[in-house]
Amino acid sequence: MNDQQEITELLARYADGVNCRDIEAWSAVWVEDCLYNLNGELEVKGRDAIVALYAKSMDRVESMLQLVHNGTVEVDGDSAKGRWYVTEHRVMDEDTSVFVIGVYQDRYARTADGWKFAERNFDQIYLENRSGETRGTAFPFPAAKI
Repeated sequence: MNDQQEITELLARYADGVNCRDIEAWSAVWVEDCLYNLNGELEVKGRDAIVALYAKSMDRVESMLQLVHNGTVEVDGDSAKGRWYVTEHRVMDEDTSVFVIGVYQDRYARTADGWKFAERNFDQIYLENRSGETRGTAFPFPAAKI
């Protein structure tokens, strides 16, 4: 697998950790001294602080699905940068859901364990809060079958 494929796999592991609500898998994709910036409003430094933020925010979410779409990767030795577009649907409670289209702008670092996130900057491009009958139906994440 080449570097771009490995970084694409890193994105897949990140989204899978979100979708499965697997904090251990999600935290494994970060370097120790990473940076996470959400919408230019919240900047968090360090893996432990980022994982704590993730755990706290997921406590408020009934279910969530994040899909990674097209992106770009530029590798320069043991570092790289990339930009990826995502959609996210969050069900907050029985009456409220959120639909987001956004973009991640990332820096990656090659480690002994493979590529990891050194920095993630997320910006919303589209946000829709839904309530009442427009919410749709959410189903629990399915149990592992393989």
